[in-house]
Amino acid sequence: MTLEFLIPVIIAGIMATYTLLVMALWSHRIGLPRLDFAKVMTALTYGDSVEGPPPYFAGQIIVYLNGIFFGLLYAGVVYQYLPFTPLIDGLAYGVILWFVSGVMYVPLYLREGFFLSKVHPMAWAASLIAHAVYGLMLGWISPTLG
Repeated sequence: MTLEFLIPVIIAGIMATYTLLVMALWSHRIGLPRLDFAKVMTALTYGDSVEGPPPYFAGQIIVYLNGIFFGLLYAGVVYQYLPFTPLIDGLAYGVILWFVSGVMYVPLYLREGFFLSKVHPMAWAASLIAHAVYGLMLGWISPTLG
């Protein structure tokens, strides 16, 4: 991978992550629960501290680093196994990330039940929309190795 490839993919990962965060935070506008991924990542990373609440910006950084990592994974490896147009490939990738997160990460690490079932009955839908928009943005603007 060259720098000419990495820089646009990293920028695409940042932009796609921004849309994910916006969709998750604004999901209450369409009747779904508001999801604050950065707050969750801050709590997971720092936990309780005697010095006060953990810094919110640290959770934002972690979410963006995850978005960049998964953007690089998509552009470097996964895209070649998806048979559709780049936009639909990105959407499929976002849905795959949502599914894996809901089945493995959320219940095992966050202890919030499958697909955020302990958070709110419709939290799965807000998470699905956020991840789908992340994938759409990634598929739309990210270059691939192919």
